[in-house]
Amino acid sequence: MDTVSIKIPASPVYLQVVRLVAAGLATRLRFTIDEIEDLKIAVDEMSAYFTGATGREGSIDVRFTLHEGSIEIAGTGRLAPGEKLRTDLTELSRMILETVTDSASLEQTDGTPTFSLVKSKAQ
Repeated sequence: MDTVSIKIPASPVYLQVVRLVAAGLATRLRFTIDEIEDLKIAVDEMSAYFTGATGREGSIDVRFTLHEGSIEIAGTGRLAPGEKLRTDLTELSRMILETVTDSASLEQTDGTPTFSLVKSKAQ
């Protein structure tokens, strides 16, 4: 089991970095192209909750844990005090995530937003 961590500014212009890391790691696990695209959609969907459309002050820590045949991605928002964000998934987001992941959740504990998702490759 390997773990890779990155930290990006909480700006949508850096979400491409998260997608690229997710895609690269999924390639190492021999995910199919469709599975990699699904993973990129999922990680983009979850990370966008932290950045909003125009960005927020602060950063996002993203941890990728590789398992045999699956990847687990966990994000933590390190946002400036007073930054408000939605921490419940919209119906559309929920439907997308249910389609492209094994599981996904978005939470906020003690003012700190977090997300997690798991994607397995087909057997």
